[in-house]
Amino acid sequence: MQSPPEKAKSIFEFTVTDLNGNEVSLDRYQGSVCLIVNFSTKDATFEKVLSLLTPLFRKYHNDTRKESPDEIVQRFESSTDSSGMIGEIFTEIEVNGSKAPGLYKYLKAKKPGNCGGFINSNFTIFLTDRQGVPVERLNAGIHPYTLEDMVENLLR
Repeated sequence: MQSPPEKAKSIFEFTVTDLNGNEVSLDRYQGSVCLIVNFSTKDATFEKVLSLLTPLFRKYHNDTRKESPDEIVQRFESSTDSSGMIGEIFTEIEVNGSKAPGLYKYLKAKKPGNCGGFINSNFTIFLTDRQGVPVERLNAGIHPYTLEDMVENLLR
């Protein structure tokens, strides 16, 4: 059972829905540094963010597959196999308002950003430590090396 967002201590207390409609407990990521990103393949900045996240995923998951952004978009849109691209992909959600899932209510409460908890664009990145606690809220404009340095610091 999920905790109310205001009482949660980490992302590990939440479940999310995968692309096949299955509930997935985030406690499976205990001990891992996580990047949680809301995105849309239809957004103009999708390729930019993909180029930011893909090298990180490949570095930490030994993924040697090389795909163009167009190939990755095609896989997103035509398949329910969400693994192996930039991490696990979960079902479409609303990240603001009353329909936002508990996970996003928790993330926004812990790291409200400059919009008072509102997520104003796709590709808001929440970086969590190994204990599942959000430590940074970033936007897609972050430099890849800065993001990699942040991840590296949390892995130490």
